Amino acid sequence: MFFRYSLAVPTATLALLLTRLGRLNEQFLADHHGRHSCTSAEAAVLMLLANHDSECVSPTIIGEWIVQTSGGLTATLRRLERRGWIERRPDPADGRGRLVALTAAGTVAHDIQFDDLLERYDRVFADVDSESGLVAVRDLMRGFEKLQDVASSAWWQHSAERNPAPTTKGRT
Repeated sequence: MFFRYSLAVPTATLALLLTRLGRLNEQFLADHHGRHSCTSAEAAVLMLLANHDSECVSPTIIGEWIVQTSGGLTATLRRLERRGWIERRPDPADGRGRLVALTAAGTVAHDIQFDDLLERYDRVFADVDSESGLVAVRDLMRGFEKLQDVASSAWWQHSAERNPAPTTKGRT
């Protein structure tokens, strides 16, 4: 047993540190979202909708992305709808189904929260090699997603990085 454990020390340390990092990030996000009178689940829905390629997204996709039960997601969507941040639209592919779309007010709420979040994360990542960190995080995500037999989202990239705003650099 000792021999097996001694071989697993880097994995054991990584697991402990990853657990601690997850808890620290959860607290960081809870504090951040509380500053904006929003729950973490609500902010996650806004982020997904603001960065999704489609204008409307099915609740099933939202639930899978933010890892929330259908009952919890229903309550989250209801709160967002009451605030005027999302709207539910008929699904053209399924007359009984509904899709979720971000409203103009929801876009504003997302942008304010996300800009503040990026400013706070900039302080966290100040001394981190972002490229190496991104590779490590994507590798870890792929491992967790494979273990849980879910589609990988490690490929995901923020919309601003996929479609950077045009610049005038180099133009006269």
